[in-house]
Amino acid sequence: MSRLNEDQKRVFDRVCEVLQNKNQILRLYVSGEGGTGKSFLIETIKHWIEINLKKVTATSAPTGIAACNINGLTIHRTFQLPVTHESMAKYTHLSDMILKTLREKLKNVELFIIDEVSMISNVTMMFINLRLCEIFDTTDTDDGFFGRKHILLFGDLLQLPPVKEQFSSVIMSRPEIQKYLSTMGGSDLWRLFEYDELLINMRQRCDNTYREILSRIRIGLVTDSDINVLQSRKINFKGSCGERLNELCTYMNQLPVDTICLLPTCYLCTTLNTAMLDKINGDEILLIAEDDVDCAPAMKKKVHKILKDKDEKVSETAGIERVIALKIGAKMMIQRNIDITLGLVNGIIGIVIAIHRSVDGNRIDSVTIVTSDNKQVIITRVDIKFEVFHKIVVHRKQFPFSLSYGIIVHKSQGITCKNAMMDLGTSVFTDGQVYVGLSRVSTLEGLHLINFNPASVTANSGAIAEYNRLRSVFKSQLPQINSSEKKAVKIYDCRWAIPHIIDDVQNYGCAEPESIVTWKIYGFCNDDRVSCYANVTLQCAFRCVRIRQQILKNRVSNALTDAVCAYAERKYCNILAVRRSVEERFEERT
Repeated sequence: MSRLNEDQKRVFDRVCEVLQNKNQILRLYVSGEGGTGKSFLIETIKHWIEINLKKVTATSAPTGIAACNINGLTIHRTFQLPVTHESMAKYTHLSDMILKTLREKLKNVELFIIDEVSMISNVTMMFINLRLCEIFDTTDTDDGFFGRKHILLFGDLLQLPPVKEQFSSVIMSRPEIQKYLSTMGGSDLWRLFEYDELLINMRQRCDNTYREILSRIRIGLVTDSDINVLQSRKINFKGSCGERLNELCTYMNQLPVDTICLLPTCYLCTTLNTAMLDKINGDEILLIAEDDVDCAPAMKKKVHKILKDKDEKVSETAGIERVIALKIGAKMMIQRNIDITLGLVNGIIGIVIAIHRSVDGNRIDSVTIVTSDNKQVIITRVDIKFEVFHKIVVHRKQFPFSLSYGIIVHKSQGITCKNAMMDLGTSVFTDGQVYVGLSRVSTLEGLHLINFNPASVTANSGAIAEYNRLRSVFKSQLPQINSSEKKAVKIYDCRWAIPHIIDDVQNYGCAEPESIVTWKIYGFCNDDRVSCYANVTLQCAFRCVRIRQQILKNRVSNALTDAVCAYAERKYCNILAVRRSVEERFEERT
């Protein structure tokens, strides 16, 4: 406790006071920018409860790696919430047996701590409330919210928002309540919580310049000075577009082995990971999923075809890839919570040191990795299931990891790095993404930027409004947060992840290399694998979203419509059918 700073000590004392008062229920949300010591405060509170109250604390977070950082479990595991991989599931009551087991497991819990609240949707928060009411039988009790248990929330609303859902602070609409709860009633759970805020940054305390830049970027502000400082941390590419990916791999291999590359999209991650794997000497090994389809025999061929089409859509296959490429020495990230007690959770990175085959050599049974704390762990296949069509389920056995030289920014929330590469350019697509990426690194010296676009620095206006409300009600001594609607200048990316490119020599009035735009043009393959002039023409035309939309809207030609769909899904296309369609129309007009 002596190591707590002034902010942390204030919150700690407040929590302890309420926990010792049997007539009060603690419902408190503690915010603070990244690096204000929320994780350390959580550990201190847990230790105090264990020593002084002889009770336990249930800690949880929305992702495996965030849960691991606070020695907890995921929210879905703690509260036994329903899980789907494509959309939010409906709330379902527990069976009598599971309910009895969970009651026994949680009976000595004094406090529930939930971290990274920005990633928890209002629907999930309602599910947590309903589950605790179910477990502790307080549904019909006055003020029975959250099972009348002490709840302590941590997190920053200006970090990453929930995926495809609303913040916990947003009141659920009637359609949402009906959809997820099958009822017309609901409550504004967020307004039940009081508020406190941590202001002392511990992560970047040794780098004042960087800390001040991050504080501004957090609320969507970036000054010319900030831009200049961050631009100075950019990697200096020397080659042309086609050579930059190779340059990037060489650069990364020269950095410490625990360096990660944070990227905004899965496409960029896949491109970097594939290139980094190619740099490793040795044979490439393919881990093929073992899929069993639960359907009529006549449907199996169709389902297996669909599974091949879903190879690049792991969000639709429970997050596990059908084919995984690796080599000895490859860096892999675990994609499932295997053993929380051993720290083997979703997001942990390790290096492949051994691959174990079956006796006959036809099957890979396990893979040994060594983690950053030098633990050797044997990973085996896990069983997962997902729906392809309604009530047609695929049972997949596959290794729960993927290449991890590049990881998406969403996976990084809650971690701290000494060194990290990042692409925070025009591919950034959501509020808080730039801030979360930059704030993972403790110093400017450890930051290596591939791209930085000041126009991508944005903050969620709803989150700022909520912070201002919370400050006015609970922390009136703190100033209101002022954000600017003025858009920062756009700096074009130095393209590096382009397998098929066209250099556009349009100059935007700036002598900097970023002013030259390199368009990303996807290759277009025929069914017969032979290219022709139609490929080149169409792949350039289909690069324009409006052209694709007009073709789909007007349905001028079935062949063209099919070609657009094939282009969007990265499939092979029957270009011959397109040529015949165009030639017929030309002949009619002549």
